Amino acid sequence: MNNIFLKTDRLILRRLEESDFPDYAAYAVDDEMSRMMGRPILKTEADIRINFNWLKDMEPRCYGIMEKSRSHLIGNLSVCAVPAQLTGLEQLQGRQGRTLSYCICRTAQRRGYAAEAVRAVIAELFNTEQMDFVQCGCFAFNIPSQQLLSKLGFTELAHLHIPMPEGEVETIESILWNN
Repeated sequence: MNNIFLKTDRLILRRLEESDFPDYAAYAVDDEMSRMMGRPILKTEADIRINFNWLKDMEPRCYGIMEKSRSHLIGNLSVCAVPAQLTGLEQLQGRQGRTLSYCICRTAQRRGYAAEAVRAVIAELFNTEQMDFVQCGCFAFNIPSQQLLSKLGFTELAHLHIPMPEGEVETIESILWNN
């Protein structure tokens, strides 16, 4: 079975494999990455393993982002159903879309990898899967993701308030329409 989803000039997006665990573990323990992703901070190898196995085995469209030149995992990206909190919005009624979430390890950030991966997935969703829109959300405090989404042409769709252990957190939900 071919696990590759997409290739770009510098990246391969493919299903996560067991051999990716060391690379994943190296960036999954980063407290700031955990905060930006809205997950509990992963401190123990057991916690990292549970999270990795869930992404690898239970998340149907979670892809590892591999840097071609070094053949190692630098992040992950998921293609998911649109969150229930957004499906009731009038402008989405009768339209097909997907939600993207992504992360790039801190050592590979600011090199355009996230933009490259997200652009490739958007093209696949629009051109091959015939989606009407792609939606992506990020925490209001995640300025780098907001800037990336704006650069890619996303526009603001809604603000949500998500309950978290430390209290309610605001997200900015953005959308890109398939022209």
